[in-house]
Amino acid sequence: EGEGGRGAEVENFDGVVRRPGGLFGGGGDDVGCSVQQTTDGGYIITGYLSNIESGFDVWLIKIDGEGNEEWNKTFGGNGNDFGFSVQQTTDGGYIITGFTDSYGSGEYDIWLVKTDIEGNEEWNQTFGGSDDEMGYSVKQTTDGGYVLTGYSQSFGSGESDVWLIKTDGQGNEEWNQTFGGSEDDRGYSGEQTTDGGYIITGQKGYDVWLIKTD
Repeated sequence: EGEGGRGAEVENFDGVVRRPGGLFGGGGDDVGCSVQQTTDGGYIITGYLSNIESGFDVWLIKIDGEGNEEWNKTFGGNGNDFGFSVQQTTDGGYIITGFTDSYGSGEYDIWLVKTDIEGNEEWNQTFGGSDDEMGYSVKQTTDGGYVLTGYSQSFGSGESDVWLIKTDGQGNEEWNQTFGGSEDDRGYSGEQTTDGGYIITGQKGYDVWLIKTD
């Protein structure tokens, strides 16, 4: 059911309410976490959608240049699944990262989902250990693979460590590195630099942390 007091609402067959003024959502807690302009002049949004049966699902929304929805897709299982970063890929599709407790080996695992240009899932991969791992950033790399940034509580030396994961074009892990000490260290954004290395930012304890790698 849609929330009241926000103007005219139309509930479609998928239970998602479209509202005027660029609002998208149903009757629960629906959140947008990442947006990027697409090659057609529109936009792609990821976040998460409240699902009355299973908690939260990753939500991918494609809109045109005027903010009108073209399509939306959800991804998830019986647990809670969150999308935090999206990028259009060189093949016109989309890559999403976030975290899931529906799939994987631990509590929350980093979740990487690849879709085609219409938002249909092509493959997905999870990364994690026995504790919580969370992904906050994904970027395509010059070799056609991906670099993910987040944090791990299963690996590293502290309560949580910055976690950098490099994958190939199918999401298979090529290598990973943790960064941190005894504090709560987390990575929130990362990308490839012009020298082929990587730049990461996040937090080290209560301070902003910037890390450059080869």
